[in-house]
Amino acid sequence: MKQLFVALALMAGLGAGFQDEKVPGLIAEFYSIGEGMEDFPTVDPERKPTLRRLDKQVNYESTPQAFAGTTLTDHFYARWTGFLKVPKDGKYTFFTESDDGSRLWIDDKQVVDNGGLHAMEEKSGEIELKAGDVPIKIDVFENEGEAGCKVSWEADGLPKEVIPEKAFLHRKDKDLDK
Repeated sequence: MKQLFVALALMAGLGAGFQDEKVPGLIAEFYSIGEGMEDFPTVDPERKPTLRRLDKQVNYESTPQAFAGTTLTDHFYARWTGFLKVPKDGKYTFFTESDDGSRLWIDDKQVVDNGGLHAMEEKSGEIELKAGDVPIKIDVFENEGEAGCKVSWEADGLPKEVIPEKAFLHRKDKDLDK
């Protein structure tokens, strides 16, 4: 009987390890809001996204067509979540450029607030980070007209650039990582 409990405990531990495994990309969730908005909508945590996928980075030019491989053109909200692989300790400046509003959280701290209704506009914020993987969340909403979103960074010895694919990770997802 004791051996059975040990075997079950080991299997449970292996399953937990699978869920904690980090793989490239961010989890992207898109929500059709269906009505005009002037700021970020409140999305019920129980609400299922219109589209859920993996994105290698957040680098989308402004377009009047459907946003970034979706069928969404107006009245939508998007959220990217995962981890940012910080290459070295230091002060980092992050930028969101978006149409309409965007926000960026790193390690559960809001670093950039680029909210409101506007054409492509860039805002920035700074944060001290230690090397390693830290949680990241990016969100954007689109009311009407064109839509776009880009997220960049810079630091001492790191010129300003769109955050590269190699810097984004997410916990392995049973539905997206097949």
